[in-house]
Amino acid sequence: MGQKGTVLVLVLWVLTLLTLVGGFYAVEARIRRNLGQYAWDALQGREAARSLLLLAESKLFPPGTDREEEEDGLFADGSVYKVKFGGREACFTLEDENGKLDLNNSSEDQIRDVVRAILGDEELEAADTMVDGILDWKDSDKLVRLNGAEDDVYQDRSPRYYPANGPFHLLEELLLVNGVGQEAFYGPISWSSQEEEDSEVVWQGGLWNLFTVYNKSGDVSTECAPLPLEEILSAELGDNTTSTREVVCLRVWFGSRIYQVYWNPQSGTEGSEIKHWTEAITLGSKGSRWSENGK
Repeated sequence: MGQKGTVLVLVLWVLTLLTLVGGFYAVEARIRRNLGQYAWDALQGREAARSLLLLAESKLFPPGTDREEEEDGLFADGSVYKVKFGGREACFTLEDENGKLDLNNSSEDQIRDVVRAILGDEELEAADTMVDGILDWKDSDKLVRLNGAEDDVYQDRSPRYYPANGPFHLLEELLLVNGVGQEAFYGPISWSSQEEEDSEVVWQGGLWNLFTVYNKSGDVSTECAPLPLEEILSAELGDNTTSTREVVCLRVWFGSRIYQVYWNPQSGTEGSEIKHWTEAITLGSKGSRWSENGK
């Protein structure tokens, strides 16, 4: 009986080891499959974004074109377009950066008025924290505004970093500014017109829809400005329009990914000049996690 018991224990140990080995290889196979699917989805999304960029190059109407008179073309006014690639739907928008407030060239009052109006009267303190953080981030001194932040605030974070103390080079730098989180940056923030009583929500977006670093003149063009900017800055904008287009933002939603391409449509016969390309995995209402695309 003792010998039989020993054999039984050995058999059980062998079965246990085989089960562990089989489980290990099953998990590894699943991981490899998921990595392969992730890479394939990313490749499909990038090629879809490149295809839509080529489409935009050939179909984008110049500023001032009457939408009612032209049908077969694209407009850089934030309209949503839908296309299909291999049975999968992609949505995309085109936005003229001249229709947005420039973080470096717009006035302090304009930035503060817009952020306050977007967040609403109940979030004035949060709005002032964002604006003072933006202003302290880009100025060259170490003086701290009332609700602002300098080195000491950013050095308490993990990982530590310093404010730029210079102009914004990328819009995504806003995510590093004290008071600006992913929810405010990406949205959705709901905005309704204040000019009409009991008005419904007519716009949902984030700070990334309203600000830019590519509007070098600092003047917002009314013909391509988002609805909130049209109303909030209506007294200042007047009939300000532009006949030239410097940078356009192509934003593509494909599957669970978002691609954002800033490009110059006036770059001549050699093709469009891409200023900046980022891509993201969507994270629902909490925004998206972005990374530079090393093409």
